Amino acid sequence: MASTTKTVVDKTVQPILFDSKNNNRSSTQEKQQPLSTPSSRDGILPSIERLHRLHGTSILLDASTLLRLPASTYATSCTIFHRAYHRLSLRKHCVWSVAMGCILLASKVEEEPRSIHSIILTFAHIYRRRRLRVGDDISKYHYGAADAEADNCAVLNDQEKENVVRSVKPMSMLGPVYAEWKEALFNIENVILQTLGFTLYWIPDSHPHKFILYFVRVLEIDDNEVAQKAWDYCNDSCRIDLCVRCEPEIMACAAILMACSSNEIELPLVPCPWWEVFIGGNRDGDLSAVCNAILSVGDEENMEIRHAKYAFVPSLLDKTSFNDPESYLWSKAD
Repeated sequence: MASTTKTVVDKTVQPILFDSKNNNRSSTQEKQQPLSTPSSRDGILPSIERLHRLHGTSILLDASTLLRLPASTYATSCTIFHRAYHRLSLRKHCVWSVAMGCILLASKVEEEPRSIHSIILTFAHIYRRRRLRVGDDISKYHYGAADAEADNCAVLNDQEKENVVRSVKPMSMLGPVYAEWKEALFNIENVILQTLGFTLYWIPDSHPHKFILYFVRVLEIDDNEVAQKAWDYCNDSCRIDLCVRCEPEIMACAAILMACSSNEIELPLVPCPWWEVFIGGNRDGDLSAVCNAILSVGDEENMEIRHAKYAFVPSLLDKTSFNDPESYLWSKAD
């Protein structure tokens, strides 16, 4: 029986985050308080949803690095990820499967194709690595403690765990473990495509990175370090859902503002602030909100953020995910 679910080509900024019953909130408050995502309607607190999104984008970053994908492909995968979760709930789809689908789709959109086999092996490696780090002190390691226990992992020292990851036998394409990953990947690819209207070609043009060099040139900033720092801040913005809550020009201006501030470079504020040339007037609150949001992602003192970025976070699915603790893959990960 054919599905009756409608597909939507969603190019809008801030598609469903606002509470339509409250018309008195400022744009800054709207950006700080996502109230109407599918996950929130399923009873998930915004803070918990944010941590799971951070977890998903950290997996995307690891996968992009291992697959040697360019930064633009990583940014596209994160945009697809966040837009998908503005129409999907964490109760229905776990971040691991959605992240796999986003990498596959982003590599196609950016014409940086990677084989199904290489994507599955990469995600299985990341999963195994985080699985082995269960029980570690998250304040010391990039791969830290998880919420679930793993048999025999806690007794291994750091070098032994690295050896386990390096010496693992190649996964058979005919085995049940590979089949689990492959089924999850194919299923979620179809879900994401249907959810986003089968139209993703426009996403690469919506990244803030493309504005950085133009804005820096217009502002006559000759310091290459500033441009690099601003680029890094744009990469950090991919970790959270700013791509669906803000125009890319605002994120680019926020990145340049923070980069210049850290390098003690002063930009003109009279007769009007420099950013008004690019994003218009009366956007100071929006710019401040974006800066604070990006800086919060890099807060390494926050153990919840570190946990989301470096550890394994069990899903919020109503039923167990394909790779949650007590799943078949969890028992076969070592």
